[in-house]
Amino acid sequence: MRFLLLLLAALVSTSPVLAEEENAYYLVGWLNGWSTTDKSYPLTLSSDEKSWAITVPANGDDGWFKIAPASAYSSDHFWHYLLNAPYDDCRELSGEMVYGEGGAWRLPNSDGITHYTITIVPSTMQFVITPVSGETPQPQPEPEHDWSGTLPVLFINTEAPVTSKETYVSGSYYLDNQGLEDYESIGSAEAPLPLQIKGRGNYTWTGFDKKPYRLKLAAKAKPLGMKSSKHFTLLAHADDNLAFLRNTVGFELSRRLGLAYTPEQRPVEVVLNGDYIGLYMMTEQIRVDANRVNIVEQNDGETNPENITGGWLLEIDNYDDDCQIRMTEGNGALLRFTYHSPEVLSDEQKNYLTQYLQAADDAIYNSDKNSTLWENYIDMEALVAFYIVQEIMDNGESFHGSCYLHKDRGENTKLVFGPVWDFGNSFRRGLGKFIYHDSPFGQNWIGEISRYPRFQAAVAKRWLSFIANDYASLGNFIDAFVDQISAAAACDGKRWPQYSQGNIQNRRDQFKNSIAQKSTFLRNQWGEATDISAVVSSRNNDDRPAVYSLDGRRISSATSLPKGIYIYHHRKVVIK
Repeated sequence: MRFLLLLLAALVSTSPVLAEEENAYYLVGWLNGWSTTDKSYPLTLSSDEKSWAITVPANGDDGWFKIAPASAYSSDHFWHYLLNAPYDDCRELSGEMVYGEGGAWRLPNSDGITHYTITIVPSTMQFVITPVSGETPQPQPEPEHDWSGTLPVLFINTEAPVTSKETYVSGSYYLDNQGLEDYESIGSAEAPLPLQIKGRGNYTWTGFDKKPYRLKLAAKAKPLGMKSSKHFTLLAHADDNLAFLRNTVGFELSRRLGLAYTPEQRPVEVVLNGDYIGLYMMTEQIRVDANRVNIVEQNDGETNPENITGGWLLEIDNYDDDCQIRMTEGNGALLRFTYHSPEVLSDEQKNYLTQYLQAADDAIYNSDKNSTLWENYIDMEALVAFYIVQEIMDNGESFHGSCYLHKDRGENTKLVFGPVWDFGNSFRRGLGKFIYHDSPFGQNWIGEISRYPRFQAAVAKRWLSFIANDYASLGNFIDAFVDQISAAAACDGKRWPQYSQGNIQNRRDQFKNSIAQKSTFLRNQWGEATDISAVVSSRNNDDRPAVYSLDGRRISSATSLPKGIYIYHHRKVVIK
């Protein structure tokens, strides 16, 4: 017994403390003179509550560092309890850390690099170092007023406080372009224009002090360069702690993947009844319109059998609503369809819509996954693009709430997924899985549809085209947007300190790291745009890996393959 106790004590004394149990991490190195007490350079926990990050300036060949868990500072053996590079003088940009007295990292001395973002995942002992080029962000001067002066300001005054999302309040507005050449002012303080305003949203309305709003202008306008309309929203995004990038990039991906309509949004600062309420995204409201969801607008209470086939604007919803068709999905889950247009249904309309949705559900849950029956009800091309957007954004609520779809008039028209809308639950879980696996809310239909080989092949084909043509420039888009809003975001953080972004460049880098991780996972699943002809032709016929078609057939000759998608070395690749 004494021997066992001594053995147990020895194991405890020599085994490292598990890094994921620590609640803080600090950079130790050239920036603080390798101090064993200085905590001036903390890493920030990201929204996934797994990865930690810090952005540091580039410093040539002097940029040596290690990472110290909080508990190391209370130990007499400080250097025994650090997260280290796999070997001394390590300049690798990603890999696996070691625990104990390993080597130190040394940041590469690369031309044009001004700073680095260091990200660690203690639970998996992984690290990623992201070089960043360009000017190091400079502190913004204190503004003379609450807003930044770097974005237009929307001034709204109402006859009564806005306390409801059901009842509009009358008021007036004007948009001041703050002297910015890219925008036009609308109205003025001396001559404001009439509008109506009410609250909007579900959890975003009840769960946050910074509220979202819906606007109905008395006359059509083109605020911030958007298309002419009376109907807009002010999205607060108080829940987006990743540099306001969740919806912004989700919308941009929708445009790049070619969905028929993607809502336009523009950043704007808002003053409501004399109170500066921060940075908002003025966004087109989803509605049936020639410039938005371009389908026939169906009358309320329609009874004509030809007319009730469309148009329909629907939403797969996660809240109960009086204007809903509720049904049991083929897997037993509750499936709610909120109808937004038309808003009041006749018995004929309700029966048609119920029967159509039930028929679609029955077709999706067909036991024969080579069946194409479900494609008679759902436009697969639009669904493929919509689905890829949601996967890249790892949107855990994508097919469960705020999931819009529409159907035009006609017996042969189909349900079309889109437009995209709410990405508030993106990047809030582990990124190494599909969105329908371990979803925190559940996902309707998509998990079952993903079992169809024809859908899988269509997704892989569209993904490879996107990766080859549209993905690379996404980082530039992200950087430009964050630069545009950074000063306004700082003002927003002062107004709402509980939702402050802090160092928005760090938050941007956390977002970019998350989207890169998810994209890497998808590349491993769906392939990369790589021409394998040269690879296989350079190998000896006896030792090269086999090439397979997507349906599992082995290809006898890999040196003269036609254009298409193949399985090579356990990964999907494309030959152009």
